[in-house]
Amino acid sequence: MIVQEGARVITSSAIPLLAVEDLRIGSPAGSIVQGVSFSLRRGESLGIVGESGSGKSLTCRAILGALPPALRVMGGSIRYKGAELVGLDRRSWMPLRSKSISAIFQDPGSYLNPSIPVGRQLAEALRVTLRLPRTEAYRRSLDLFRKMGLRDEEAIYRQYPYQLSGGMLQRVLIAIAVCAGPELLIADEATTALDVTVQAEVLDLLAELRNEQGLSLILVSHDLAVVAQMCSQILVFRHGVIVEAGPAQPVLNDPQHDYTRSLLRNHAQFVIDRVPARRRITDHATKPPSSPGVANLAGPLLRLRGVDVTLGAGRESRPVLQSVDLTVGQGETVAVIGETGSGKTTLLRAILGVAPLQQGSIFFDGAEIAGLRGRPLREFRRTGRIQYVFQDPLQSLDPDLPVGRSIAEGLFIRGNTDLASNMARVEAVLAAVGLDPMLRERLPRELSGGQRQRVVIARALILDPALLLLDEPVSSLDAASRTQILQLLSSLSRERGIAQILISHDLGSVAGLADRVAVLYRGRIVESGATSDLLQHPRHAYTRLLIGSAPTLADGAADKLERYKLRAALAVADKI
Repeated sequence: MIVQEGARVITSSAIPLLAVEDLRIGSPAGSIVQGVSFSLRRGESLGIVGESGSGKSLTCRAILGALPPALRVMGGSIRYKGAELVGLDRRSWMPLRSKSISAIFQDPGSYLNPSIPVGRQLAEALRVTLRLPRTEAYRRSLDLFRKMGLRDEEAIYRQYPYQLSGGMLQRVLIAIAVCAGPELLIADEATTALDVTVQAEVLDLLAELRNEQGLSLILVSHDLAVVAQMCSQILVFRHGVIVEAGPAQPVLNDPQHDYTRSLLRNHAQFVIDRVPARRRITDHATKPPSSPGVANLAGPLLRLRGVDVTLGAGRESRPVLQSVDLTVGQGETVAVIGETGSGKTTLLRAILGVAPLQQGSIFFDGAEIAGLRGRPLREFRRTGRIQYVFQDPLQSLDPDLPVGRSIAEGLFIRGNTDLASNMARVEAVLAAVGLDPMLRERLPRELSGGQRQRVVIARALILDPALLLLDEPVSSLDAASRTQILQLLSSLSRERGIAQILISHDLGSVAGLADRVAVLYRGRIVESGATSDLLQHPRHAYTRLLIGSAPTLADGAADKLERYKLRAALAVADKI
């Protein structure tokens, strides 16, 4: 790889597959990406890191010829196998996309047609790019699904996107991206929203594709451990320029730029030492799991007992939660961890009364709330004592309302109609979450990801809740923003006595925020305990699999053999 002056310089006599020189992206109002230069050789893996808004994704979209309409390449060059890409018209781009350069993105559901079975979408991509007859496209689709690790490929071929988990959807999107055998694959935050076990499997799959097909990979991520595991080279973006570049381990072990060092500090602040747990993976492989359920607290704020939830109807029904016991004390933070489909979000929905219980009870502040329906349920929700913080703040805020009005909405619903009084409370709660009160006039799209998440937290706090339900509140944020939001949530629990249930696939966030942890596996709590004890001394095979799947800066490459041992241990535990 060759990078611009001012960073570590690595040269090669080989002709690069991709060469970016002095790239500038912007609009008449100004530049966003300024003078970026780097090159990528065939079979090489390049990681791009940096905080939100640093220009990472815009650079990749320029390589794909897919910049937003308001932006354009204002100068510089992008050459693929020596041919200039800047200025190509739409017709010239068609044979390049998917056949030569392909991409996968963070939210696979946004890139799949919800009204067409996923198999038909893959088959159509094969027919368009390779001009295959219908029967051959069908056969190759099944072959690709098998290669992506999707079991029961014929059933999956007929299923719609909403019927698949996030990890399965990402595998489908990867199958579509690689079906024509591209030489360059751009993965833009492709594993950010996945739990650690599925993330590990997707990263293993990308590594296999790179090794088998000689695929060149550009991996954009705010997770430094993922980049360390996957990439031989790293570019560090800040404010639209490359501030540091070079081989992955030297950059991560001995960063030269202050900004790179700050990224590493933010990453390390909420990361646990997982090595001792990995060394013990076979110690208890044949021992039965620890007793399920979370330890009782005297006078808990929230108590779940024997909660069962079944979703769907008739032959389509399936149990999602089974015999779940959970308690949360005043001011306590309890994390619930587990892979996609384990029932984490359904658990929060059951507490809110959105997912009805088949059996069991839920007591909040001593009163039964599981059976509330109709007006009693609406009245309880209007009190605002339980508030939900969603994963994607942009989707949970009205795009056409100033954020101040969105924050005040709960006050108006409660019956507080004094506009001046409500706006004064909005300003106070914005200050409490570390935002300038003047931001109340801004629209959500005018704020950064971290600012939007603070706005969503402010909207929850304005009703003085006793319990926050946090559904992956930092998974889509860069390291700096993630650290700031976790510190904010920690201070809210400590200073205001607000209890929290944290759903997260980021074990570093769990280690930094939670007092206790409950592990959900196939709808059951299989292990629970104090955070430090559970993360350092996991007993259940599934807990060890979760911890062993989390990438670390020291790993360098995916340790697939270790995870195979963990899965074997889990299979033994399932039979006990």
